[in-house]
Amino acid sequence: MDGSDIWGPRRQLRVPVRHLPGESTGSFVNRLAHAHGLELGDLLGRVGEGYRSVDARLPALAELYVNRAALENLAVLSGRAPHRLQWALPSLADRFLLPGGGPAGWGWPFTVKGGWLVGCCDACALARGVTEPAWRVWPDGWRVCLRHQRFTFGDRGQDPRVLRLEALPEVVRAHAGRRRLEQRFGPAGAELFADAFQIVGRWWERMPEMWSWTQRAWRVGWEAREGRTAALVICPEAVQLAGEMLRYEQRGERTRAARQAWLGGVQQLMDGWGLEGGKGWSELVQWLDRHSRPAPAPAGVGGAGRRRRRRALPLGHSRLAEPSGSLDERSCMT
Repeated sequence: MDGSDIWGPRRQLRVPVRHLPGESTGSFVNRLAHAHGLELGDLLGRVGEGYRSVDARLPALAELYVNRAALENLAVLSGRAPHRLQWALPSLADRFLLPGGGPAGWGWPFTVKGGWLVGCCDACALARGVTEPAWRVWPDGWRVCLRHQRFTFGDRGQDPRVLRLEALPEVVRAHAGRRRLEQRFGPAGAELFADAFQIVGRWWERMPEMWSWTQRAWRVGWEAREGRTAALVICPEAVQLAGEMLRYEQRGERTRAARQAWLGGVQQLMDGWGLEGGKGWSELVQWLDRHSRPAPAPAGVGGAGRRRRRRALPLGHSRLAEPSGSLDERSCMT
């Protein structure tokens, strides 16, 4: 017995369970139950009162949310201070706690707040001694682990989907390039990649049969026209386009001649990719319109090099894009 009564549990469960970075609360609680030979519902009964679907796939389908009293109970059971548990599991942050100061309670809605449920990289999990499926909360419905070359995504299925990327070295290189862009140029780099990703994603919707995208999908055994395929196959082109966008911003020229020259350079890239000429111009022109007026230079901190890296994007962009969140939210190409 763990000492549970109407006041809640008094001692932690006997087997300590490590969390995974960014892990969902549902995934962690599911593993905590399994480590002690309990059904998920039995453990939840010790956390508080709530409603749970009978679907055994629940940790892969939706997220667990608790109120303050249930957080305290879960902290006791897991052997952590409440604030440490909140730091470890993003869905336990104060802004996601259920309202009310009454008895311990929890809910398990199918809407995940602040992101998507994405499978944890199996190699990362194994390094922490986790051998069963686990999920994390992520801004987008997919994620790339560069360390282990894994593409993971949410599929509303029983097991997290983990795809090895050895057959797609160009995709791995592209995500490494994306990381360098974001590390060097901060939020501006991240938002320009988001813009490029949205544009190339629109091209994929109209032209999923482009040979390089089809070939990449086939190399990992996926269908070229599956919805999940786009996020996997378009990143090399998106990173190249983001580089062209960055160069346009760095030049700072907004004349008609500068726009035409930039469009011509991007068209050459598209020709090299095998995209039919003219089909993607509407998105490029729209992007140029939203970046037509440069933003004032930000106040410098730490010298000219730091100011250059912290480049501000035009107001037409910033009025539509969010500073954080998913690629869709961080792009002006909504």
